[in-house]
Amino acid sequence: MVKNVADIEIDIKARGSRQERVVKRDGYDKLWLWFGLSRASWLTLPRVMMHEMPDEWQSKMTDLLNEFDETWDSREMPQPHVTAKRDNKFTKWPNWLLNYRRPDKAEINKLRVGA
Repeated sequence: MVKNVADIEIDIKARGSRQERVVKRDGYDKLWLWFGLSRASWLTLPRVMMHEMPDEWQSKMTDLLNEFDETWDSREMPQPHVTAKRDNKFTKWPNWLLNYRRPDKAEINKLRVGA
């Protein structure tokens, strides 16, 4: 886990008569590109779909979420409230997406890429 700039690998590149410090931040860049040009400030993932990912993925995701919680004290932040929209109009969430205790695997698998 990166705690400060000293923990980040830094390259020194010669540019003409001066040297420029270049901070390697591949992860930062990859995450920035993942969000693309959206104006999203949050990442929201449906629990039922996360539980349909391979066990190794779920384990890695749990480790990352625990690391996030260990890094940030979010107790003073407002709690997010997620609403559903379709065609820019508010709508209800489908029950199969909300019922994480008894997931409807047939409905979930309809969204699987390449299925």
